[in-house]
Amino acid sequence: MASFCKVSIMAFFLLASGAFLSSPALAFQANEQDFSLASEPSSSSEQDIIPPALRHYLFQCLQRLGEECRPLFFARIFIGEKNEIPTSCCQYLVQMGDKCHTAITNAVISRPEFSGNATLFRTRSEETWTTCSRLVEIISPGPSA
Repeated sequence: MASFCKVSIMAFFLLASGAFLSSPALAFQANEQDFSLASEPSSSSEQDIIPPALRHYLFQCLQRLGEECRPLFFARIFIGEKNEIPTSCCQYLVQMGDKCHTAITNAVISRPEFSGNATLFRTRSEETWTTCSRLVEIISPGPSA
């Protein structure tokens, strides 16, 4: 059961890169082998959850993060897995920028299923940012003064 919950949450985040941001009212049909989306009718209040300009911004941020890295960051921040983030993913995160990283974190936290642990998730998000930015700084230091 816990495994299905983790898989469902991971599917949610993976799909967030496109469908969630363009239509926040989605139903997920998942099993261990297949993930698919089914659109639900949505009210105008559901459409206002994430304004179109912010959806576009978040979509652009997620694109820069890289498809292979998104589930790793999600698992670390929102599930609490102590997975090792590859250097290449840290580079994507830092290139994406702290503003995008914070916006993505806040968008996920705005969902009812995540809002109850907002403080914990923000702490993990900040720790992840700090770890990655330090790693990237070590491997590619800026010009010396």
